[in-house]
Formats: sequence, structure tokens, C-alpha cells
Amino acid sequence: MNEMIERYLAAVGRELPAPERADIVAELRDEFLTQVESREADLGRPLDVAEMEAELLAFGNPLVVAGRYRKVQYLIGPQVFPFWWSAVKATLVVIAAIYAVLIILGLISGGHVSGADLPSPVVLVGVAFGAITLACALVERFGNPARLARWRPERLPPAHGKHASRFELLTELGMGIVFLLWWTGVIHFRNSVPAIGLRIELAQVWTEWFWWILGYAIVEIGSNLAALARPDRVSVIRVIVIWRSLLGAGILIGVIQADQFLIVSGPAAPPEHMFETWIRGGIGVAIALFLARAATEAWRLRQPPSAMRVAG
Repeated sequence: MNEMIERYLAAVGRELPAPERADIVAELRDEFLTQVESREADLGRPLDVAEMEAELLAFGNPLVVAGRYRKVQYLIGPQVFPFWWSAVKATLVVIAAIYAVLIILGLISGGHVSGADLPSPVVLVGVAFGAITLACALVERFGNPARLARWRPERLPPAHGKHASRFELLTELGMGIVFLLWWTGVIHFRNSVPAIGLRIELAQVWTEWFWWILGYAIVEIGSNLAALARPDRVSVIRVIVIWRSLLGAGILIGVIQADQFLIVSGPAAPPEHMFETWIRGGIGVAIALFLARAATEAWRLRQPPSAMRVAG
């Protein structure tokens, strides 16, 4: 039976850090032998093999017993877990928004979406989950979880007034990412309908305004990230949205001056002016929406806190 005890202690010792191994094993041996002696005194006889096994089972699995002496007891502890969970939820919303937009646009373009650098949603979710978990585990192991939990009451979002929710910001962020990926050529949508012999391409005007539109997309994504990071900076975020909206309106005002927006070709192509009329009308509506957004945010920016509370 002494061999059984030594085997048990050796199994525990293999899971312990080398510097403290001998001392911890000696401490556990004394603790267990004291427990056995107490049990034998109650019975008035030595323990048999089955009873000794029962005592070892009650003492605990070697991995569990050794784990009590580790500095880190869990992969992600209670201080870090809320931040892990919040990051996972936010990432899932963004990924869902990205692929929802891709599915819709894919259906519009004939069910064809391609992108060499865009993984499947399952892979993307797995990579994101693993990256977030790894980052939080590193904070738990090598960082300062208490510092991560520091916060300031003044950085809380306003209790009243109209402002975008976290879900709205994340959804808009996901849509902005999809547009940026498409605009930079990472993903592609079918621009032809072979069944009716129709092909649609962007006209030269979009190439001329490429960098301006790219800059707007980056500003939009950045402003949404800023709103997520600092929801208390309502005034600053509104100023950014105003200038962002004016930038978008200015770009489209420049684009709408062009004579051609799309190049439609093929034997079944309808009159070109039909597409141009639709696109010009859509651009006009977009300009009006941008200006309305800028005006609305400017009005809200000028309202005193008390008025905003009533409006909310």
C-alpha cells in the first residue's frame, strides 16, 4: 500500500513546478498519512487495499490536487471574462453584418460572390474566437487583469438623448467593412448576367473619385470605432458625423456631375439613359440623406442637455 501512496504522490509531483515540488510532495504526504492514521484509529485496524484506494479517491485527482498550487487557476478568470464575452458578442455582430450584406449583394448579383482573401464565416468566427481568447488568456497570465477593469464614471454614455446604440454602430461597422473590401477589390460581385447577355461596369467617374471614396469609407469605419470606444464623447462623435456626412455629400455632388455612371453592354442591354436616370436619382437621394444627417446632428449638437433629455 505504501507503493500505491508513492505512485499517487509521484503523479502529483509531475504536475508541480520543479522548484517547489519536493516541499509540496512532502507536505501532501504528511497530510495524507495523517488522514490515513485517523481513519485507522477509528477502525482499530490497518486499512486494506480497497479502503486505501477510497482514501486516495477522496483526497483528489492528482491533476486537481497539483492544480491548487499553480499561480494561474483558469484560462480566463472572473475579472477578464466580462471583457472576453463583450468582445466575442461584438465580433459576432460585425461578422454577421458582413455576411448578411454579402448574402444580399450576392443574391442581387446573381448568387456570385468571390474573394480570395475572405474566409468562410465558420473559419472567420473560429479565428476571431481563438484570437480573442488567446489575447484574454495572455492578459490573465502575464498582464494585470485589475488594470483592465479600471473605468471612469464620466466615460459612461449619456442616460438620455438620442444616440446610436452599440448594435447599430456594430452593424454599420460591418457594412462599412464590406464596402471597403469590395471597393479595394478584395471581394468581387458578378457584374454580368449571362442568361440575358448583360454586362455592367463602373464608368470612369468612379475611378476618378476612387481615393476620395476610399478615404470616406476609412473615416466612416474610424468614426464608428471611436463611438464604440468612447460613447461618452457624444459631442465629438456628432462633430465627426457632421463632417463625415458633408464629405460624403461633397463626393457625390462631384460624382453626379458626370455624364455616365455605368457602362452597360450586351445584346439585351436596355437604353443607356434608363440606367443613368436611375443612378442619378439614387445619387441625388444619397446626397439629400447625407445633408439631412449633417443637419440633424448639428441641431442635436446645439441643443442644451435638458432639451436633449426631453427629446430622448
